[in-house]
Amino acid sequence: MSVDGHTRAMPLVPPAAAKGGKKGKKAKGGRRAGDGQTVSVAGHPRVAARVRAAKGWGALIAFGLVAMASAKAGAPAFDILLRALIAGFAGWVICWVAAVQVGQAVVRAEVEAHVKAIEAEHADDGEDGESGT
Repeated sequence: MSVDGHTRAMPLVPPAAAKGGKKGKKAKGGRRAGDGQTVSVAGHPRVAARVRAAKGWGALIAFGLVAMASAKAGAPAFDILLRALIAGFAGWVICWVAAVQVGQAVVRAEVEAHVKAIEAEHADDGEDGESGT
């Protein structure tokens, strides 16, 4: 199902739950993962891949920039690597947080578009049934 021609709408109920398959693991707060009520960034294939890519690039860029800056400053090799590793970790964390925030916004927008499409389908079905009587 396509909402805008480019974005594939996410189902609100996972296929395993819709078919009566295995129940998901117990999540925090007493909910089951895959209960049809929760949608996560980690469960979205494209957004999860983008978050992983952002974390990797953030770590690499921070590592490289700090290593180059430390080398230009004339720091010893041990200090260059230590500073670069610390900066790489910091870049990884910062990009992870930013990517998850963006991913949550994307997932929310897709779910809202999917809900609107379902509501529009039901509204069209209701209008067709009333006009025949």
